[in-house]
Amino acid sequence: MWEEGMSWSGGCLCGNVRYETYGEPIWVGHCHCRWCQKHSGSAFVTFVMFRVGNVVWADAKPAAYESSPGVERGFCPTCGSTLTFARPDRDEMSVLAGSLDDSNVICPSAHIFTEQQCDWAHLDDGLPSYDRYPPGGEDREF
Repeated sequence: MWEEGMSWSGGCLCGNVRYETYGEPIWVGHCHCRWCQKHSGSAFVTFVMFRVGNVVWADAKPAAYESSPGVERGFCPTCGSTLTFARPDRDEMSVLAGSLDDSNVICPSAHIFTEQQCDWAHLDDGLPSYDRYPPGGEDREF
């Protein structure tokens, strides 16, 4: 799916905060944890994870909220759109798939933290589901 030199663009609802991504994503998937539910106001969040340097802001940058030690969640200071989940100390920044100009370009690989998923959210897309982290992912936040 990923082509060499390809980039994806996205931004917030009002257009104040815009970004471009470069390089192959590290991970693409759905997170059902309560923190992501609270941050997004939705049943789950779909993330596209990159190296921090592979997400470039056009002009305005998102405001950041430290939701837990070492975790920054970004949003537009004007319209409030949820934009990012970042672990700068791990060189990881995820953009929310809904903020991409064309979210059809991504292909999620799994559901994580399904132990906290909403009872009314039924997963029937055939992707693997994990109560918490996928195998080998215990040492990272997604």
